[in-house]
Amino acid sequence: MLAALILSGVAHAGAMMGAEYVPSGLGDMAWVESEQLSGSMVAEHDGILVPPLTAVGGYAWDRLGVFGGLAVARVSTTVITTDAEAQSTRMAIRPSAELRYWFTETGTDTPLFFANVGGHWVIPSTTESANQASKADQAALDEAADEAAGRIGAIGGNFGVGAEVRWKNGLGLGIRTDIVITRFDTSNAQTQTVSSLIRPRTALTVSTWF
Repeated sequence: MLAALILSGVAHAGAMMGAEYVPSGLGDMAWVESEQLSGSMVAEHDGILVPPLTAVGGYAWDRLGVFGGLAVARVSTTVITTDAEAQSTRMAIRPSAELRYWFTETGTDTPLFFANVGGHWVIPSTTESANQASKADQAALDEAADEAAGRIGAIGGNFGVGAEVRWKNGLGLGIRTDIVITRFDTSNAQTQTVSSLIRPRTALTVSTWF
């Protein structure tokens, strides 16, 4: 009896940790070939901050669940010569949150269908410095850092549907498909350029419920 109650609790509510795998496709190759990478290596679509395999975690109450993830990427370069030293840093932090609703009572050994909506943010941090830079040189370095931050920073959201199957041991497998919307800035001192990207994303999911 006690075991049945525990398994029922796992099926209907509890914490979840899992991973999502998004296979690379022709769109990723086209993005690179059309020279859309930010040049910083840490922007959302550069491939390091958001790799094909990402981790996710959260908690569900019966049909409603709240999940999230956090990714960090940082590249730091130091150049030392006989009479000067210069340092460049590019960093991005990407928190994400998602609300998920299951259409039926959650349980084990049966397909569970859900809808989800979420949002994400890419918070940039960039620096450029040189130990013997003049005021004019430092101003130019600061401008370059600001331009890099603009290329890294982004905000976006997603909505979609999915299906999963959970077993009594807490393991779950599923698939989900979303429409992802991202807004980002590629401005510089002379030109302001704001772009948005709308794209589909399909992921295979594996999860462990506690």
